[in-house]
Amino acid sequence: MDGEDAMDNMTGADGRKLRFVLWGGAILGLILAVARAIALRDGIAEARLGDAISLMVRGLGQDWLIVLVLTLVFAALVRAFEAGFWGRLFAGLFAVLAVLVMAAGLANLVALHMLGAPLTMEWLAYSDLDNSDVALDYLRGLVTPQVVVVGVIAIGALLGGAQYLSRRPQLGAPVMLLGLMAFAVITGFAQQGRPMTVAAARLENPIVAFTASLKGEGGLDGLMAGDWGRQEMPFGPADPLPHPDAPAKPIRNAIIFAYESTPAKQVQGWGGTQPVTPHLAASLKHALAFDRAYAHVPASNYFLVSIFTAIAPELSPVSMLSSWPDLDATFLPEVMGLNGLRTAFFNSSDNRFQNTEGLVRATGFDQVGDYRDWDCETGVYEFESVTDKYLNTSSDLCTIDEIVKWIEQRPDDPFFVAFRTGMTHYPYFPGENPQDYVEDESRNNYLNALRVGDEAFGKLMAYLDETGLAEETLVVVLGDHGEAFGEHGTYVHAAGINEENVHIPLALVNPQLFDGSRSDLIVGISDIAPTIADLLGFPIPSSWQGKSVFAENRKNGVLFFSPWNGFLVGYREEDEKFIYNGHTGEAALYDLASDPEERTNLAKADPKAAQAARDKLGAVVAAHSKYIDWLLSQAGARKLAKADASVIEITATGTSYKSPPEGWVMLDGENVGGFKVTSAPSNADHAISRDEIDAAVTTFKMPVSAGSCPRRIEVYFLNDEWEGEGQTGDTDLYIRSVSFAGTTYYFNRFSSTEEGTGKVSGDYFHLWRKGGLKIDLDLDQDCLSAELADN
Repeated sequence: MDGEDAMDNMTGADGRKLRFVLWGGAILGLILAVARAIALRDGIAEARLGDAISLMVRGLGQDWLIVLVLTLVFAALVRAFEAGFWGRLFAGLFAVLAVLVMAAGLANLVALHMLGAPLTMEWLAYSDLDNSDVALDYLRGLVTPQVVVVGVIAIGALLGGAQYLSRRPQLGAPVMLLGLMAFAVITGFAQQGRPMTVAAARLENPIVAFTASLKGEGGLDGLMAGDWGRQEMPFGPADPLPHPDAPAKPIRNAIIFAYESTPAKQVQGWGGTQPVTPHLAASLKHALAFDRAYAHVPASNYFLVSIFTAIAPELSPVSMLSSWPDLDATFLPEVMGLNGLRTAFFNSSDNRFQNTEGLVRATGFDQVGDYRDWDCETGVYEFESVTDKYLNTSSDLCTIDEIVKWIEQRPDDPFFVAFRTGMTHYPYFPGENPQDYVEDESRNNYLNALRVGDEAFGKLMAYLDETGLAEETLVVVLGDHGEAFGEHGTYVHAAGINEENVHIPLALVNPQLFDGSRSDLIVGISDIAPTIADLLGFPIPSSWQGKSVFAENRKNGVLFFSPWNGFLVGYREEDEKFIYNGHTGEAALYDLASDPEERTNLAKADPKAAQAARDKLGAVVAAHSKYIDWLLSQAGARKLAKADASVIEITATGTSYKSPPEGWVMLDGENVGGFKVTSAPSNADHAISRDEIDAAVTTFKMPVSAGSCPRRIEVYFLNDEWEGEGQTGDTDLYIRSVSFAGTTYYFNRFSSTEEGTGKVSGDYFHLWRKGGLKIDLDLDQDCLSAELADN
């Protein structure tokens, strides 16, 4: 075929599939450009015209490169197989992939709104799907009907527009648009070194970001380059606080009252403008309040590590008490018990959330309780979903009643109680008779929940006053971490380490010891355990990293980090705050005295100061890592590894026609055994709802003898039975999760063993024909090293 014939074929009726691909690529590029403009709207609004155009071009570099590769590859395939089956197949496959690329771009707007960054594997790991799914659930909460409608309209515009325009024989317009996109891609990548007015994460394509996270890219290696040669934190010395005089009545009891997800900025007495914490504010007349207190990590399970182990946790996306089950550290509840105090931990929420119960019991409490252990007439608030379990909570007021009952069981014995409220954790339970504080519904629910938590604090303090226990009880009241409401583009708490994420209220309350004074000492949650031991006159374990606030050899700085959004790590020393992103290398330097809301990044204007801060952070991280290594070696800790590889857990449900669905499990080609979902509802005479399927979820535990490096689990569906087209009767198997060797695998890790037998359906992998799914297991470092050595 000569060139003229080729052009006729491209522009004639036979070239319609090719034109569909080219127009589809052009329209996809335009839709992604709109999405990127929305993602960058703040930076564009603040920039001059030239800088705004440059920002858009840089932001579209990865987006349009993906579009161009997708379009040109499929254009070539369709061009080669225009007529017949293969042409239709490649055009259809292009349509599917184009919709997925567009969906990723639109969904990224939701992720950026909450997390300030694209969704990554680190976020999936943090979501802890087996016990909770807070971050991802919040994302789903943002997927409103309006968002769904926008998505449907976008799909219609993409596919419908490409289909309609492909009827026209001219190719000039789409070719020109694709050419402009190619020019923009080249220009965008050429400008990568220019300064930015927005976070680098807002320029990153969500597909590229997620793919990079699968490889584990980014981290702190560059930050820690060099031999710092010391374990001591490189902060300057703090001016020591005067130690209180010995009280007339000895302090014999201690209470930790932790407001869940409560930053300093939401609390009266620390800048909070809404009247939701009057009881805490009233208690400050008998308190020593700290204006510069910090959570080391903005996450609930890390709070447990810091408060009870007196350390800043290991720099890891997995909580230390989860990854080191044999950690033989010295825990605060143990210290209290050894000195004659009975101990208890109370939680308004579900202790199964992120394995709170396991973490707390490991620290040595005599009694551990949550909302399931008592009746609550004031209210139990439920949040039910197949994947989002353990977010239920009772009213915080009920938990105080239970604490009082526990104290009064042995009223003459000294005690140590730790209590964490629950209603202020997302999804924010506002309680009875909510008030109107702000227009935003989510934040208004949060403020009402905080009001109820504060009523609980007031109820507890009133009990101590009425019973005469107030004078001999030290009450430590604080937030376990912060909570963001979009101040720096993120929501909830774990996505950042700005002030709203980590700056918390903290006060020591006792009418004999304190008279309403305040301190600007920089304090971390790891300092609380040694402070309690100090004020009760108990020996302070030498292994504790934190120090009493009254210690003479304190440093005036604190480390904090968040490993789920590019691995953010930073410090505050005096009024200087520095934040470093281990994934992108971005740095932010703030002077909190003049800029408490962290709006002016001094790193851009003063590179030398930024480099000095980066060097100091490197020394902080190195010193902390050396301490953690020393602690683990001293404690003889064993990391969770292959010891748990003796059981495979299958969580499954299904539908039953003539018999319940049956499955068979294999590990590395060896038979493990079978299971039958006898709870599966019958659909022989009526259609089964998803609620009925969810209600039949069952977990099967199957003993297994694993080799040294297990690699693959296979689950097979054995007994497909179908009544026929248009009939309800059907036996299907739904697999929700497979757990093995300390890791739980979900549908995103499953793949079919045979085509046409199953697929992902909601929260399950749905098998409707005899066939199966396979899971490639995580390899630990030793297995991976051995595998590489063999090759």
